Formats: sequence, structure tokens, C-alpha cells
Amino acid sequence: MKKKQTDTTKPEQKTKEKRFHTLFAQIGLLMLLIILILDGAVLMLTYKISYENNLKIFEDQLRGAAKATVHYCETYNIYDDEVNAEKIDPLFDDISDLFSVTYIYVIEPDIETRSETYLEISFGDEASEDAKRTRFRGVTVSGKLNDSQIEAYNGNTGGVILHEVTTFDDALICYMPCTRYFDTEKDEYVNYKKPLIVASEISIQRVNARFEKQFLQIAILTLTVTLVIAGAFALLLYFKVTKPVRVINKRMSRFVTDRKKNSNKLDERGSSEFEQMSHSFNTMSDEINSYIDDIKELHRVRHMQEAELDIAREIQKGLLKPEHSEIATAEIRGYMDPARDVGGDLYDYCQLDDGKTFVAIADVSGKGISASLFMSRAITLLHLYAQMDYTPARILEEYNNTLASQNPNGMFITTFIAIWDPVRGEMIYSNAGHNIPYVLSDRLIPLDQSHGVAAGLFEGEKYEDALITLKEGDTLFLFTDGVNEAKNAGGAFYSTERLEEKLTGCIKTQSPDTLTAILSDLRDFTQGAVQNDDITMLTMKIKNPPKETVLRLRSNIEQLPSVKQTIFALPLGEDLKRTIYLAAEEIFVNICSYAYETIGDVVIKLCQEQDKITLTFIDGGKPFDPTKDVLEIDDYDHEHAIGGLGRYLAFSIAESYHYEYTDEKNILSLTFSREVQDDDQKNA
Repeated sequence: MKKKQTDTTKPEQKTKEKRFHTLFAQIGLLMLLIILILDGAVLMLTYKISYENNLKIFEDQLRGAAKATVHYCETYNIYDDEVNAEKIDPLFDDISDLFSVTYIYVIEPDIETRSETYLEISFGDEASEDAKRTRFRGVTVSGKLNDSQIEAYNGNTGGVILHEVTTFDDALICYMPCTRYFDTEKDEYVNYKKPLIVASEISIQRVNARFEKQFLQIAILTLTVTLVIAGAFALLLYFKVTKPVRVINKRMSRFVTDRKKNSNKLDERGSSEFEQMSHSFNTMSDEINSYIDDIKELHRVRHMQEAELDIAREIQKGLLKPEHSEIATAEIRGYMDPARDVGGDLYDYCQLDDGKTFVAIADVSGKGISASLFMSRAITLLHLYAQMDYTPARILEEYNNTLASQNPNGMFITTFIAIWDPVRGEMIYSNAGHNIPYVLSDRLIPLDQSHGVAAGLFEGEKYEDALITLKEGDTLFLFTDGVNEAKNAGGAFYSTERLEEKLTGCIKTQSPDTLTAILSDLRDFTQGAVQNDDITMLTMKIKNPPKETVLRLRSNIEQLPSVKQTIFALPLGEDLKRTIYLAAEEIFVNICSYAYETIGDVVIKLCQEQDKITLTFIDGGKPFDPTKDVLEIDDYDHEHAIGGLGRYLAFSIAESYHYEYTDEKNILSLTFSREVQDDDQKNA
């Protein structure tokens, strides 16, 4: 029969261990309560600060949209319906998209009746269908004018922010006055017949939704951190207090047993030894915990930085144009290699409506996502102003003012832009603090005749245009400081001097691809050294467009779209292209209608010269001289005459015309002066 196992643990020992567990629970609960109270206080403070910051972001967004709208109302006459349709309407839509507002509108107030008349309005993605049906140009709303609108009407140019419950929404609205516009005929600003009020509007639900989402994330994060801290403290308390005391207690128990056997006693100064042991253990524990925390923090920061840089790289690459593009007047090559710490380099190019080519290169200060987002705004603004027929200097001025007006991080961007006019053989350029580019011609030409400060820092900066004449085969070379400031393994710079030497060599060897030659030399120099900055380059090699364009068609009116497409693809001003097409349409329709019994061949030639454009029609139909018996418009019988009016229209808009019948062919030539295009450019 087995003996019953007895518990030899002394009652005093059990009591001490129970007290140890009770002490652990009491300290743990007390610390948890303190942490929860602190969390509550932090959340309350965070709630207030987050809401105020969130509200300020939307107020700045509203002011930016209103300010941009005022700018365009001062640039164009808001009462001009044609301008509204062609320019202001799309510009308002662009502003609405850029600043993500629900409504942008311009109203004419009547202070006496407190009514307002809508002169222009743009709807964002969140605009209600009721608003779209009832808010439109020309509608008047009686009794709606409030005190904040009157304050804006009286000249509060900083913008009046109002939380207002409208018919359609609970909204946050910014009101701002507009008192004048630029009269192109007088070439000066003139006042509107009465001051206008510009308004931008965002739904307050959107403001609250963004805040609630942010605050929920903060609350979840805070709770998670609290639980982690509480768990870590509980573990620390257990291992640093409870467990060491148990070990010491066991050691003391063995000491009592040894003492009963008349063994040598332990030194009674054990309390100081325990203190030293505790101190050593705590020091070791603190050092280990600190080391682990440092590793975790380093890993977390590194992971966040790498994720941010990956996002920035994708933004940067997504905004860049293709690396190679060929048009009738130029061959363009671009290259951008982002560094490990992504900056904000960009290159851009596009063909404008009048046949000119726009190129740009820029370098944003700073790194990461903020630099990439700033770069995306810069590209959007460059495209917007380039399409408005501004000169490069004017583009930089508007671009700088817009960037500087909303730049809380104090970032800036060096920028060089140029517009190539293939008809005149001239390129106009302007520089905002960027590296001086070069033209590879018979010799290396630095484009150093234009100077200006980097964009985005201060509003009101002025920039200057410079002009250079280019010929076929000349190459424009643009680059950022990642090229000339690239370092090799020994820390030496690639340098501007070496770049100029290599470019001069490209001229001597007539290198077909300047960009590839420079890139190859740069890689030979660095030889795998760490790249500290983005390397960006852009080249534009000039090509002369064909002097003569030949179009061979059947005498069928359905071929008119081909005629139009060919004419509007020419590098000419919009008015000149419309004039030529109007004449071509009339003559081509006459040939289709009368030259052949059925259907025959028609050849259309467009010959471009320095000062004129010649449009020639050749057909093998029956002989007919269209230049004879052309009636004046006053002699034309509109009620009984058939035909003839088209010839009068075509010949009246041409500078000169000539007909001959040779080799059984009708040959009709019309000449148009380029002065129409020149006048357009002067007006622009």
C-alpha cells in the first residue's frame, strides 16, 4: 500500500507566495488603470487637435480653389459667353478636379434685394442632381444673399469661410470677391459693372467622414499600443519581481534546511547581495529591452521609409512621358533614373495645338512622397499654362504664383521650359533656377540668356524670355544636377566641365544619340558607386517638317475628313488652319460635284514657304476656269442662283489665286499669307 504523499511546504512559505501573487495583481491592475486614464486624456486632446487640423486642410483647399477661380475671372470677362464656353468652363472644371471641391460658382449679388444671379458654375463628383438641375448660368435666387457673402462683396480678398446649410447640402463654403477683368482690346484691367462673388463649396459630410476615419485609426492604434504596453508591463513585472522573489525564497528555504543540519550559515548580509543582484538583473534586463526596442524601431522606420520611397518611385515614373517620341518637327528622348532616396526630378514634353513643341525639365527639393506629389502638381500646372498660348516666362510666372500660394512645406522646384516653333525656326526659353542647358549645333551653345529664381517659394517673381534660332540637326540637351554632381567611388564629381567636353565630342563625332552617349560616359565614370540623386536628361533633335504635303483622293465628298485631318496636322496657327480648310472644303466639293461625270482622281498639294502657304488642286475633269465670272457678294442672287457662292468665299479669303489648264489637267492654286498666324501669336 502506497504511502500518502505529504506536503512539506511550510505554512509561512505558502503565505509569502500568495502575497507575491496578490502584489503582482494589484500593481498590474493599478498600472492598467493609469494607462487607460492617460489614453482617455490623449484621445480627448487628439480629437480636438485632429478636428481643427482636418477643418483647416479643407479651408485651405477651399481658399485655393476660390483664389484660382478669381484668377481666371480676372483673366477673362466672365460675361463673355464665347469665352465661357471655350476657356472658362474647362478651366473651372480643372480647378474643381484639382482641388476636389463639390461646387465652384460665380454670382452677381444684389445687395438691396439680397438676391444672387449665377454667372458660371462647375460641379464636382459629389454634386447633387438637384443642384445640377437648378443651379445654372443665368438663374437668380432671391433672398439668399447672407452677411458673409456681403463681407466678401465688400472686399475681403482673403476669403470668408462659412459653415452653411444650403438647399442641397450641409456645406463648408469660401466666398471671395472679384472686381475686375483684363480687357484684351484695351490691354488693361477694367472693373466689372459691379463686384462679383466667387464661391467654392465642400460638403461638411465629407469633412466629417475624413475626420472620423482618421480619428478611428488613431483610437485603434492607441488601444493597440495600450494593450501591448499593459501586456509588456505584466510580463516585466512577473519576470522582474515575482519570479526572482520565488527563486530567492527557494534559496532561503534550502538555507533553513542546511542550517538544521549544522551546516555553515550563509552570510546574513544577504539583503545587500539581493540588492546588487536585483540591480544587475535590472541593468541587464533594461539593456536587453532597450536593445530590442531599438532594433524594432529601426526595422519599423526602415520599412516605412522603403514603402514610402517605393510609392514615390511609382508616382514619379507614372507621371513621366515615354522615353522616345518622334513628331514631324523633332525627335525627343528622355531618361530618368531615380536614386535610392527618391527626389523629384521630372521631364515633360507635348505638341501644342498650333504645331509648336513644349519641353520642360525640373527638380523638386526634398525627397519621398511629398516631393512626388509636389512634382505632380507642377506637371499639371505646366500643361495647363502651356495650352493657354503663354510665353515661357509667363508660364513660369503663373506656375510660380500658383505653387507658392499653397506650399506649407516650403518646397521649391527649379524649372527650365522651352517652346520650339518649327515655322520660324526659333525656340523661346525661360529658366527658373535650373541648370543651364545646351544646344549642340556647329558648336556647343549654353542657354544662359535667361535667369530666375526657383519656383514655389515667393509669389510675384518675374522671369524673362530668351530666343535662339535652330536648324535641322541641332539638338537641345536638358539635364538635372544628378548628372554633373554624380560621384565616383573616390568621391570626385562628374562635373559640368566633363559634361561640356563630352557634348563637344558628340558634335565632332556627329553622334546620332546624344543622351545615350552621355549616359554611357556617366556610367563609366561612376562604375557602380552609390547614386545619391536622380539622374534625368532630355534631348530634342530638330527636324525640318516636309515642305510639301500631297494628298491623293477620289472625287467623293466622303473624303473631306481626310482633307481636314491633313490640314489640321500642319504646324500652323489655329486661325490659319481653319481659313485654309474652309477654302479647301469649298473647292473640293465643287470638284466632286461638277468635274467628273462619275468619280475621278483629285490631287491636293500643300506647299509651306517662309511667308505663305500654297494650296493646289489638280483634277482630270472637264476644263473649267473657276476664276472667271466670280460674282461679288452684292451681285449674288440668293433666291434664284445655283452655285458660285463657294468660289467667291474661297477666293475672298485667299491672298491670291491662279488657274491653268495643262496636260489635260485643271490646276487651281490658292495662296495664303502666314500673317494670320502671326496676328494670333501677337494677340496671345
